[in-house]
Amino acid sequence: MTALDNVALGVVLLIVGGVCTGFQGPLNGRLAMSTSGSFSAFLSFALGFWPLLIYFLADTKGGKSIDWPEATKHTPAYAWLGGLFGSIFVLVLTLVIHRRGASITNGLIVVTQLIISVVIDQAGAFDNEQHDCGGLRGGGLACMIVGIALVTLF
Repeated sequence: MTALDNVALGVVLLIVGGVCTGFQGPLNGRLAMSTSGSFSAFLSFALGFWPLLIYFLADTKGGKSIDWPEATKHTPAYAWLGGLFGSIFVLVLTLVIHRRGASITNGLIVVTQLIISVVIDQAGAFDNEQHDCGGLRGGGLACMIVGIALVTLF
């Protein structure tokens, strides 16, 4: 069992991630107003590269704890594409947020992420554990959709 298996720590880390995401869009959007959306998105990934590299090197003993031939052999091709989706996310966020506002932009992102997540869970896609979209789960999703509609319209 690792520290990340602790539920309370996991919740705290997810909240920290949510706060960071909440700040990332408006800050990138503001930088885009002074420079360009492409530069702002690029800089976001360039700055983010360094702490991720340090964590990777510490976590994997400089990459030595990963059996690279086995990892490449047994990992499906689609699993290597997460960064591509992340870069599209950051670019779109950077281009839209200062035009639509943080609450509408982030609200639409969160609801869209939740819809996609429910579909992925329902299908058990990408080797995730399968979870049915039952009444309460579907009701919660519907409430989120109504909530973002209210934030967007008013």
